[in-house]
Amino acid sequence: MTKTGALATGAIVLALASGGAVHAATNLVADGDFNSPSGGNAFHPYSAGSSFGPWTVTSGSVDLVGGYWQEMAPGQGGVDVNGNTDGSFDQSIATGAGTYTLTFDLSGNPVGRPQTKVLQVSVGNVTKTFTYTIGANSRTNMMYVPESLTFKATGPTTLTFTSLDQPRSPFGPVVTNVAIDAVPEPAGWALMLLGLGAIGAVLRSNRSRTAALAGA
Repeated sequence: MTKTGALATGAIVLALASGGAVHAATNLVADGDFNSPSGGNAFHPYSAGSSFGPWTVTSGSVDLVGGYWQEMAPGQGGVDVNGNTDGSFDQSIATGAGTYTLTFDLSGNPVGRPQTKVLQVSVGNVTKTFTYTIGANSRTNMMYVPESLTFKATGPTTLTFTSLDQPRSPFGPVVTNVAIDAVPEPAGWALMLLGLGAIGAVLRSNRSRTAALAGA
């Protein structure tokens, strides 16, 4: 193998390794689909100070919901952030120093008012409010909407969901399919691009060599 070929091969291996680091996202949220424990075929209320799996209710009350309404996927539960009244629940997340993306799916309990549900999300250095307005929603068609935010952390952080519904009621915003993934650092992308450039150089060299041999 020529020196150029060896360097290109090394760059390709580096690119593949870098690409794996860039694309191999790991969800840092435990039980982000709310099925450990399961909400069963109905819903289970939890009040402040109680926990369900890795989640802790910090104020008011929430409902862990199973098959009472449409699931995002079979066996995937959700949380109505209003139990008997508006509530709040959280989980400690093992983030390190860096940038992260939180994603989740949002709907609203269609059984009662208010029509517009208000959800506050706090994680890392970000606190953001999301709203969801009930339209043609029903228990068999929850019409989930994907939501996301990007935040920075300097170490372990806490992810908190809080209902800000007014007036207060037992029919709040619904959260499911929660995930937190690290955002790749610029250096990782640079390494991958370097490797992809090397792959292109090898392919061009091989084409030129093939054409030369064919013309000989």
